[in-house]
Amino acid sequence: MPAVRSSNKFRNRMVYHCAADRMLMTVYCGGCRRRVHYWASDLVKVLDQFHEAHDPPWPCSRCRSREYLAMTWHVPSAAELASGLTVRRPVKKIEKWIWRNERA
Repeated sequence: MPAVRSSNKFRNRMVYHCAADRMLMTVYCGGCRRRVHYWASDLVKVLDQFHEAHDPPWPCSRCRSREYLAMTWHVPSAAELASGLTVRRPVKKIEKWIWRNERA
């Protein structure tokens, strides 16, 4: 299904809608021609559940641009999954401490 935006925000498909339908979300960068697949249920854990499905969640990690990104979604076929499709999955969340120097 192509990513079609509506001027009414409440008519746009959200990531949690895609997760309920067990969809695969694909982010394509037209600048560097990189294609990355995510499960929508994984994106719900990482993003806000009301994030719009046509809006890419972050810039391209290769070319550092958001300008050429397009996001699509579809239900994967059994043949597509059996062919060895690579899907990015979250591993763990890391919290870091940020330190600063102060004069005593």
